[in-house]
Amino acid sequence: MPVKKMHMLVNCRLFSLMIAALAITLTAGCTPARFSISFDQVDGLKQGDPVIYENTKVGQVKDITYTKEAVFLVSVEIPETLSDCATEHSRFFIGSTPGNTGAKAVFIEQSEPGGKKIANDAIVAGSTKTPVAAAASSLEAFWQAMEKSMTDMIKKMETVPETEEYQALKDAMAEMEQKLKTSGQKMGDTLKKEILPLLEEKLNALSEKLKKQGKEDKARSLEKDFGRLQDI
Repeated sequence: MPVKKMHMLVNCRLFSLMIAALAITLTAGCTPARFSISFDQVDGLKQGDPVIYENTKVGQVKDITYTKEAVFLVSVEIPETLSDCATEHSRFFIGSTPGNTGAKAVFIEQSEPGGKKIANDAIVAGSTKTPVAAAASSLEAFWQAMEKSMTDMIKKMETVPETEEYQALKDAMAEMEQKLKTSGQKMGDTLKKEILPLLEEKLNALSEKLKKQGKEDKARSLEKDFGRLQDI
C-alpha cells in the first residue's frame, strides 16, 4: 500500500476515534432523571403523556403501575439538562394539557427556587389537585369547621343555667366579633348570614327577660355588643 494512502487511512481512523471520544464526553453525566410520583388516582393520565413545567414540556410519563398499597406510581423521565425543575421544593399534580382539555399531563410547580434534585429511582408524593385547588379545599374545610364551632357554641347556650345566660351570650358575641375581624370576606359573610340571626334570637329573648327583671343596664350592654357585630 502506498505511503500516502496509508497516512490517509490512519488519519481517517484517528478522526473517527476523536469523534467517538467527543460523543462520549458530551453525553457523560447526561443520564436522564428517572423517578416515580405516587398518586391516589391518575384521572386519565397515561404512558407517554408529557411532564410540564412553566408551560413547557420537560419530560414524559414512562410507566404507570398500580401497587398493592392501592396507589398509582407514575414513573417519569426528565432530561438531565432540564432536571433542575424536579427538586425537594417541587410539587407534582395531574391536570389537563394546555390547549387540550381531554389530554392529561404531570405538572411541576416549585414553591421556591433551588433545592436538592430528586434522586433517581426515588418515590415522591403527588396530588391530583392543583396547588390552588388544594388550598381552596383546605380553606373551605376551615370555614366549615369555624361555622360549626360557632353553631355548637350557640346550641350549648340552651343548656346553660339561667343565672349564667348573660355571661354566656357575652362570651359568644366576643368570640364572634374576633372571628369576624380575623376572617376573610367570604367567611365573614357566611357568619353574618348563618350565625348572626341565631345570636340575635338569643339576644332578644334574654334582653326581654332582663328588662322584666329590672336589669336594663345588662340588656343595653348585650345590645351594644350585638351592634358592634353588625357594624363589622
